Amino acid sequence: MIVRDRMSHPAVTATTTTKTKDALQMMYVRKIRRLPVVDERGKLVGIVTQRDLFEKGKAITPIGEIMTSDPYNTSPEVSIVQAAALMRTLGVGTLPVLDRGQVVGIITESDIFDAFLELLGARRAGVRLIVPLPDIGGGVAKVLQALAPTGASLTGLTTFVERGRPALILTADERDPRDLVRALSTAGFEPTLISVQEVAA
Repeated sequence: MIVRDRMSHPAVTATTTTKTKDALQMMYVRKIRRLPVVDERGKLVGIVTQRDLFEKGKAITPIGEIMTSDPYNTSPEVSIVQAAALMRTLGVGTLPVLDRGQVVGIITESDIFDAFLELLGARRAGVRLIVPLPDIGGGVAKVLQALAPTGASLTGLTTFVERGRPALILTADERDPRDLVRALSTAGFEPTLISVQEVAA
């Protein structure tokens, strides 16, 4: 999954001469909290947040006077994981997305959060299991082999390592986890954190 798949686009932008009251109106109408600021050629020169406008601006103050200049940005082809890591490292909640020097979108921490919920299957109805693995490569293959006879419809597989121990988050379009747990236990696995989500979130 890349930034292009999750960013908000087309980007809503303002210029350095946009007045604070007009920027706030744009945010209210579009239900957004941040605005990339561009020059007359459409080049990114800053970013302004709703908080900036409330705390630093007066109604007729041009946002060019209160914006954060030369903000960090990303490109549409960057992976969601890279974008999330960059935002975390920089301590920012938004990255304007540039393509050939032009602002084509914006990605926020909410977009990143939604992407990870999707990757983890958190919004799909069904069974969710966490299965500790001896190793990722062979472990995943053995899990799939163990579950094959159950005929379960798997909808997601995500591996992770916590405290040096690999594990698998498994989601399936099933309503009863017992057959899956039985098959995994017979194969020597010990599923944990078993949950059933009746309705997609």
